[in-house]
Amino acid sequence: MNIIDFYYWGDQCPHNSKMKKVLEMLNNEERYKINIFDISNDIETARKLNIFSPTLLVIDNSLRLHGPISKEKIEQICRGDVPKAKQYKVNIGINMIKAELKNNTEVSIFDTCKLCASSSENVHCSDKGKWIENIRLKFNLPHLGKLHYLNNNCIGGAEFVPSIIVPYPIPRADDIAFLTCSFGSSEEADYKSFPLQKLEEELPKLGYKALMAIASEDSCFPNGPLEWFLDRNYIDLGELYYEEMHVAKMHLVKKIL
Repeated sequence: MNIIDFYYWGDQCPHNSKMKKVLEMLNNEERYKINIFDISNDIETARKLNIFSPTLLVIDNSLRLHGPISKEKIEQICRGDVPKAKQYKVNIGINMIKAELKNNTEVSIFDTCKLCASSSENVHCSDKGKWIENIRLKFNLPHLGKLHYLNNNCIGGAEFVPSIIVPYPIPRADDIAFLTCSFGSSEEADYKSFPLQKLEEELPKLGYKALMAIASEDSCFPNGPLEWFLDRNYIDLGELYYEEMHVAKMHLVKKIL
């Protein structure tokens, strides 16, 4: 029997909704034991397992995988066909695009479904929308970041939350915001810098003095690469954890606003 543990941060990532549906299908088969853990309020588990991304699948207490994984891929791995470690590397284009920006809310989040969830199924972004709305109302925030549009299509964005609700083992404070996601990475152009720049300008008006993020060396997983942040005046606070299957040395970075 294969043990599959799924750790996820609420609906921060639309892929969490997709993964739970995949695991529901596998749960009906006797050869798998499925355990699902929402770490939204479980900092101790996140600390113990060094969780620094919203979606973590652990197979047989050893193999750690992040991001979207299909039912077929999980079955393949459980049969012993383990994929080689692979880095999510993108040489981000140097041409910075400055197009239309919208606030990241429970309404506009549906525009990200194809880009972020690789799906036009609104159900995944609907769950994410409820997550955004709950945080906005709890902290009286007008939005959770900026979305970037070109020709009416969402091409990127910068999402944040108050650091005090982040379950990862990082420093937290009322006046520190946390960058949950900076996207999308493309070799054609830089779609990420403009929304992040505008978010950084607006955060002080919302009461935040600094912005933190997780960035990986030479990799866009979970954000990054690290050098991209350093070039934008972020300070490297040190390495947090190395995800072997994703060839990702993750660092904590911070920018004083």
